[in-house]
Amino acid sequence: MSTHHAIIATGIKEPLTLQRVSTATPKQHEIQVRAEWIPSAPLDVFQVDAGLMAQFPLRLGDSVAGTVVAVGSSVQHLKVGDRVFGFVFHTQEEKGQQIYVTAPEHLFGKIPDEISLAAAATIPTNFVTAFHALSEKLEIQLPWPCPPGFVSHNQEIPILIWGGGSSVGQFAVQILKNWGYKNVIVTASPKHEGKLKRYGAAHVIDYRSPNVVDSIMELLNANKFSKAIRVFDCVDSKFGSLLPISEIAIQAGSKVAAVLPVVINGPSDENGLQLSADVSKEADWVPGVEVHSIVSYSYEANAFLKDNLMPDILPTLLSQGAIEPNKQRVIEGNTLLERASTALDIMRSGTVSGERLVWKVWTAEEFPEYQ
Repeated sequence: MSTHHAIIATGIKEPLTLQRVSTATPKQHEIQVRAEWIPSAPLDVFQVDAGLMAQFPLRLGDSVAGTVVAVGSSVQHLKVGDRVFGFVFHTQEEKGQQIYVTAPEHLFGKIPDEISLAAAATIPTNFVTAFHALSEKLEIQLPWPCPPGFVSHNQEIPILIWGGGSSVGQFAVQILKNWGYKNVIVTASPKHEGKLKRYGAAHVIDYRSPNVVDSIMELLNANKFSKAIRVFDCVDSKFGSLLPISEIAIQAGSKVAAVLPVVINGPSDENGLQLSADVSKEADWVPGVEVHSIVSYSYEANAFLKDNLMPDILPTLLSQGAIEPNKQRVIEGNTLLERASTALDIMRSGTVSGERLVWKVWTAEEFPEYQ
């Protein structure tokens, strides 16, 4: 039986390990990808430090960029040698922090020639999260293909992106710009203001300001915006985002979507990491305000998104320049285990802002047997 190397989490707060695992043969509609670059994500910390959605031993990582090395008999759009990026999450065989990732073809897209694998790795999970939240949960019209001169029936509604400097937030702002939405209000650190306005934000407000809620309410009132707003919480911190949002989305008919899990205490908090899976119970919401939890993995329930989001929409927008990859910080290390462990520790520190940590999985020097 063929095997390959994989990063394995063996238990809560246990050190990561490098182990050999069985290499799955692609089934009919599956492809096998040699994982070359992956991004680290908060989910890595939530799983290793709090056991979120974890059954140990556990492989990590739900975004990957690499090269197709094998295809199933019914694969239609990809071939051996293609450079691809994927949002992978169903099984252990799909996880990104291992040499070979075997997963359904529809979870992947072909990377445009001008985009590096390291840059491409920053996109899949958070782009899918943003598109799914905006279109499905907030019911913002994002028809595909986008018709020339498209004007939505809710074009003027104010849309608040809380955490615009995050990876998810950056993609949300770019998506909204591509479909012509102009009343986009963003909370972010001032250092991200220039980029976010270039991406399409009309207003950028410092989320750390003690007057952030008043500033947003004054903006809504001064521009005579409808008070029934759409809010996308890309941070989902009980105290840092949900509670202030509950003071802004106070008009019946407003819709709020927040990415799970809700962070009560972060990993660097003296009381340790504490999470919640119920957005609706972590703040006092005005009756008539719709509150939605975002589980990115559920996007496949929409058949159109399942068939088009990764294979077509994402690669097309990227090749058109409508979206761009996140800024990358490359994590170095002499071994795969060192790179994975270093990246996890940096994610725990809570110091990552406006960029993604990316690192190599396969290298020819370390793993020549997978050439």
